[in-house]
Amino acid sequence: MIMTMTARRISTDLTRFGALLLPLAIAACATPPKPRELEAYDLLRSANNVQEANKKSPDLVAGAEKLANRSREEWQSNDLEEARRDAIMANIKLKTALALMEQEQLKTKIQTLSAEQAKAEEEAGDLTEKLTNETEKVALLEKYIEARQAAETEKARLSSQQQKAQADHERLALQLASEQKIAAAQLALRTADTVDAGKYAKAEYSAASDMLAKSTAELQQSDFAGAQASAEVAKRNADKATEISKPLYEQAEQTSQNKARDEALAREASGINGTDVRLERRGDLQRLVIAVPELFSKRKPEIASGHDGVIDALAELIKKYPTYPVQIIGYTDNRGKASELLAISAARAQSVYSALASKGVETRRLMASGLGADDPRFDNKTAPGRAKNNRVEIVFLYH
Repeated sequence: MIMTMTARRISTDLTRFGALLLPLAIAACATPPKPRELEAYDLLRSANNVQEANKKSPDLVAGAEKLANRSREEWQSNDLEEARRDAIMANIKLKTALALMEQEQLKTKIQTLSAEQAKAEEEAGDLTEKLTNETEKVALLEKYIEARQAAETEKARLSSQQQKAQADHERLALQLASEQKIAAAQLALRTADTVDAGKYAKAEYSAASDMLAKSTAELQQSDFAGAQASAEVAKRNADKATEISKPLYEQAEQTSQNKARDEALAREASGINGTDVRLERRGDLQRLVIAVPELFSKRKPEIASGHDGVIDALAELIKKYPTYPVQIIGYTDNRGKASELLAISAARAQSVYSALASKGVETRRLMASGLGADDPRFDNKTAPGRAKNNRVEIVFLYH
């Protein structure tokens, strides 16, 4: 009974919204039409039962409103992908709050029915002892049976609703699993880009790209099993392309010019004020990481004023070295719920992504993501440590 309405409403709305993975940025000269996801949220927000949901789950309603406001700002700023994403998240939060309220109402109704059934049984017992007329006994028995049947019918209806909600929950879980597999395939394809797999393993790279596109289309059509299967094939092909291309790429890269380029990149990155630069290796992938702490005020996702200099320097560095794929990864300290920290870190990464794009950086080279409180570089038990953990890392990828 605890999750009777949540997933059904969320899944129905998500199916209507269509694709979640849209192009990362679309430049426009005028404000585009209001996203359907935001219109859906405004319609849902106008419902009479939202006030009751706010009493039950104020944090969820407030979070939904905050996301909706941000979606409106992003819509006005032509950030349609982010506007849709935040509007979807706002719908999810508000629908969850409404579902929790309805669950509580259903629970109360069930308790009332049980109490009424118990009362009817008590009345039947008392009347049985007092009535002597057999006809009246039969009438009383029929009344009792009717009340019992009505209660059982209502319980069966509520049980059916619970089963439907469980099915919707499982459907949402499949969708989330599909999105995770697609993200893994995307990362594998980006990794293949670092070894120029489109040149050295053209067949495998093309197959991976085609299967990734197929997986995305299947996700839009709610074919979650097909999307997961296609994403897994895409990842395998991308991994194979990387495996084939790596030795060929490394052989081509063993020149003094390329080594000098890598050294020059690290040297110039170290010269950017207000950043912390490190080289690290994760498996076969070498990364130049530029950590930029304290870009944001408190929990806000927007870049605070006074950081134009470091953003300009990063944009110039990325443009100067156009062959490197670049990841933008947002992090937070460990204060707060994991889901909220992930959302904040992703929004921060997207803010830096948009800022770099506005400086002329090619968005096809960039990939933004948030990891919340994962991978702390400093002690979260101290205020200075937490401040440094609230960072965005610009990661240049190369072998």
